[in-house]
Amino acid sequence: MVLLTTTPTILHAVSLLPPSSSLRTTTSPPLPTSTDTPIPHTTLITLSKHTTYTLNTLLRGTKPYHQPPPPRPTPTPEYKALMAKLREAEDHKTYQRMIQQHEEISAQAQGVEAGQPEEKDDISPSLVLNILLSIVMCAGVAFHLTRWWPNAGVRVLVSLGAAVVVGVAEVVVYSAYLRKVDESRRRERGMREKKVVIGEYTGDTNEGIEAWGEKREIEGETIEVWGKGVHGGMRRRVREKWEREQDQDQAQEQEQKSSKT
Repeated sequence: MVLLTTTPTILHAVSLLPPSSSLRTTTSPPLPTSTDTPIPHTTLITLSKHTTYTLNTLLRGTKPYHQPPPPRPTPTPEYKALMAKLREAEDHKTYQRMIQQHEEISAQAQGVEAGQPEEKDDISPSLVLNILLSIVMCAGVAFHLTRWWPNAGVRVLVSLGAAVVVGVAEVVVYSAYLRKVDESRRRERGMREKKVVIGEYTGDTNEGIEAWGEKREIEGETIEVWGKGVHGGMRRRVREKWEREQDQDQAQEQEQKSSKT
């Protein structure tokens, strides 16, 4: 048995049945009284035999009836309490993750400021390879340049001497570089930063540079710093460029004055 939707035509056909008709009492399920009630296809066949409507007319506009889903059950107090407990636990986990991330970011920032992770200048494999390659190449060049010498032993000694000299030079240069970096870091860590508002930024280039300056005191001496870090920052580079331009302008003015006199 296939249930079909009820159309106004079917309702009109049902209304044409006499009150004493056996269809009204023996049909199971009962005849529909509204369009929301389905009707079996067998009932439509019987209805077409007892009315002036044909089966084709009664089937026109119908479609298979799908029973609507049952309504959602009302949440019980136990269910509501469980959901509230789960939400609270999830909120607590989210808050703990946020705190952990904040602590990790703060620790990384403090480590960067203290110079712990970034101040390590370990000897990398590429550096060692570069030094060895320089030594070998210089020894090879010295041996090649002395190819006209008759004594091969002297050529080998000269090549070894060139290799030793280049190796010592490489080590000295790298040691000087490390010493310079350490001095710069010690000097940077010894600076006590004090930000001073010198003026209000109005859009002028010079005033903008002066307004964002910083002053640091090192052993009682006040030094004006324009950026933080071993190599400075954008503000420091802008300041140095501006000072060089000012010095060049002053030198040109002095030259012009001296040439006029």
